[in-house]
Amino acid sequence: MDKKEIKRQVGAMLAAGHSRAETFKALAGGKVKDRVLATWIGAHPDPVLRKRHSVKVNVLVTLISMMGLLGTIAGLLQINDGGIAMALFMVLIIGVIPFLFAWGFYKGIALVYTIYITFTISQIPREFVGFSEEPVSTVLGALFILAMVFYAAWVKSLLFPDLALVGAKKIKGQFVFSD
Repeated sequence: MDKKEIKRQVGAMLAAGHSRAETFKALAGGKVKDRVLATWIGAHPDPVLRKRHSVKVNVLVTLISMMGLLGTIAGLLQINDGGIAMALFMVLIIGVIPFLFAWGFYKGIALVYTIYITFTISQIPREFVGFSEEPVSTVLGALFILAMVFYAAWVKSLLFPDLALVGAKKIKGQFVFSD
């Protein structure tokens, strides 16, 4: 079997009601490395968990969408400073990207959570650029961003309990699954 077929088989086995541990045991040792297989299994959305935590996901989607809307407005305000080309570029960067994250959260894609968390954490030092001019608003903005990151990480841990920040959870050299 090739990688695509193995990935399809993971989805089919989990949809058929097999446990994650059974699926891993059945498909381990093939063409796909065990850590990749465990990550695929851990990243497979569980409809029960999705339904149980749907309000938390909807709150996250709403907050990220509001950030996207504010980013779009801020980008459009650049028309006076940099012209139409600069405004469109800013809208694409700070307006569209949050909407893409919101879409990924809504669809329940584990990789989107990981990308959001790592990307946002890497951008936190840039928040402190204007600290000397506006210390209070800079600190409040950084705290809000950190709160969003922690909330997204918490929602990810609820929806995908078998995943660590990057990849599948491994305890004492063995991949562990929650079911």
